[in-house]
Order: sequence, then C-alpha cells, then structure tokens
Amino acid sequence: MITYQHPIAQTWINDHLDLYNYALQLGDTQWQKQILHTLSQFEHHLTRQFEFQLWQRFDAINQNMLKLFQQIKDKKQNGAEEQQLREKVWQLKLQRLEIVKMIKANQV
Repeated sequence: MITYQHPIAQTWINDHLDLYNYALQLGDTQWQKQILHTLSQFEHHLTRQFEFQLWQRFDAINQNMLKLFQQIKDKKQNGAEEQQLREKVWQLKLQRLEIVKMIKANQV
C-alpha cells in the first residue's frame, strides 16, 4: 500500500497542489473544487495509478517472454544459447510473480 511518505505519493500530491495554486491564480473556483475533491480521494486515485503501472510492467514482461519463447521455438541457437534463453524466461517469470504479489497486496 502506498503511504503519504512514498515518493510517488509526494510527487502526486505536490503536482495537485501546484494545479490548485494555478487554479487559484486563474480564479477558477470550479477547478479548485475538483482538485480538492481529487486530493480528498488521494488513496483511491494513487492506488489505481500504481496498479495500472504494475499491470503495464506485467504486460511488458509477458511480451518479452513471448519473444524469448519464439527464439527458443525457432531453434537457431546451440544448447548453451537455448539454456541462456530459458534462464531469461525463468527470471522474467519470477519478476512477474513479484508483480502479481504487489497487485494482490494493493487490492486488500
């Protein structure tokens, strides 16, 4: 779970406070209210953004795995090269498992 102390959270809050100050300078009260509402929903918005980034990483790992599987399937390498490709696939699987754990922990 992301807390207020997390660098991503601090950046998100600072960005929204900057937007609020800009809306204040413009005198746009409607926009100010929207920003305050978004800030009040901090945890929800940041959690969704963090989860989206995790899913993007998950998808990128899957794409890399597919490329490696295709290279293994093409059999254009010797036994040592194929073993290296299989080791890369294994490392990607481990990374993917860590991301799944993070996604599940974020949904609690």
